[in-house]
Amino acid sequence: MNSKIGIMDIGSNSIRLVIYEMTETGAYRIVQECKEAARLSEKVGANGRMEREAIRSIAPLLRQFMAVCHMHGVVRMRAAATAAIRNATNSDEIVQWIAEETNLTLEILSGEQEGYAGFLGVVNTMNVSDGIIIDIGGGSTEITLFRDRKRLHTVSFPFGAVNMNWRFGREVKNGEWSPQQIEEMESFVRSSLQNHDWIFSNPGLPFIGLGGTLRTLAKINQKRQDYSLPVTHHYEMTIEDVDYFYGSLPHLPYEKRKKTAGLSKDRADIIVPGLIILKTIFEAAQGSAYLVSGAGLRDGLFHELVNAEQPVVANPLITSIRNILSFAVPVSEAHVKRVNEYAVRLYDTLASGTSAAMDKRLLLTAATLYKTGAALNYYHFRQNSVFWILHAGIGGLSHRETVLAALIADYHPKNRTPRLLRTHADILEPSDEERVHRLGSLLQLAIGMDRSESGMITSINPTTGDDALHLRLESKSEPILEQRELEAVAKDFQKAWNLTLSWSILPSSNF
Repeated sequence: MNSKIGIMDIGSNSIRLVIYEMTETGAYRIVQECKEAARLSEKVGANGRMEREAIRSIAPLLRQFMAVCHMHGVVRMRAAATAAIRNATNSDEIVQWIAEETNLTLEILSGEQEGYAGFLGVVNTMNVSDGIIIDIGGGSTEITLFRDRKRLHTVSFPFGAVNMNWRFGREVKNGEWSPQQIEEMESFVRSSLQNHDWIFSNPGLPFIGLGGTLRTLAKINQKRQDYSLPVTHHYEMTIEDVDYFYGSLPHLPYEKRKKTAGLSKDRADIIVPGLIILKTIFEAAQGSAYLVSGAGLRDGLFHELVNAEQPVVANPLITSIRNILSFAVPVSEAHVKRVNEYAVRLYDTLASGTSAAMDKRLLLTAATLYKTGAALNYYHFRQNSVFWILHAGIGGLSHRETVLAALIADYHPKNRTPRLLRTHADILEPSDEERVHRLGSLLQLAIGMDRSESGMITSINPTTGDDALHLRLESKSEPILEQRELEAVAKDFQKAWNLTLSWSILPSSNF
């Protein structure tokens, strides 16, 4: 029986609740998320205390979040507080007040714990081996260095977008930051980094951003460029993209900045200090590019709770595919496993080279998810699967790989494929059109060899020669559906690979 797990994050800028549904085999998905701005870091007095009245102001929200958990039947709950409460001089007292007001048991994360949880969120959902993670919250900023998917260093600084806005932006007129105000904040951030040599000694790594600052910049950039895939997870921005915002957003009047497409009104004031923190640290570390992670602290807290001994997943892509297939998707796992095996076998016979690892990731994704759209409507499952693949936020795939996997899963060379190639030309590379035709036709051939989804064909032996591919197939009995499908897809395969296709069918030696 599936269980529900709640993760509550009481942050310096906002309070969030995420509810996960988890199967007995460990697959999981998010079934509810609630968020409310709180600006707790603004409720800390000059003496460093947070008074009980501030806790009373958020108590109704916390009680409602707990009611949502009760409605969903949450059986395990983890509530964690970060910088605003952690850095208050009366943090223990705050925990007691929250328990008295709401019956909620709250743990206060150290900066190291917060950074580690963010690291888990990244490595469990992205195909990145080395990088620097930056998590800009409302009241703190965590920086983590990892290599080979292993965390090496984490540091937490007691400044974030909200408290830095209060410290350096109080005298900003009409929301427009002066060059002097920007320089003062940059200087403060740079001086804070000086005792952490590892930040400066690992140049050329991608910066992976958690939290609202980089995610918001990504949304603005996508709007500005009319980007064809409005998904933030694994979205990449160049140095020039962020430099553009650095030269424009701080100098916009507040009322005009609020109207920026992609920028929510409750972040219009704190986006500037968040941007200054981001760019200053990026330049100090000599980063190479900006990547956005849609997973972070809450995801890491979840993995720590349910997989305490081994919270780092072995393969983000396989984990993500397993999660999708485990929830009410009418697909035979044995069938899609056979399709992927056939596709890889064909690929190894026909192709080789430096792109083989990427091509096989694409085939794995397309082969296992090509029929997920049947959960919505069987008769249009291929088009529905395209939307599913594009928008499901599949872990371990870049945006380019996501688009390619969707195109390969719904290969239709006379109509839909050319249209989708045009739609996503801003993401794809010139060589990708040939890749789609080759891998898409190859996948359709693999699907055709198990058209009945019954494993009628028990083995395949592909061989090449004289500009031809021959398939020696063994079958339990006459594979009528499979033969018909092979005939239907043969022409597309032959055109894509410039090979003549033929096949022979023999009785299976196992039956």
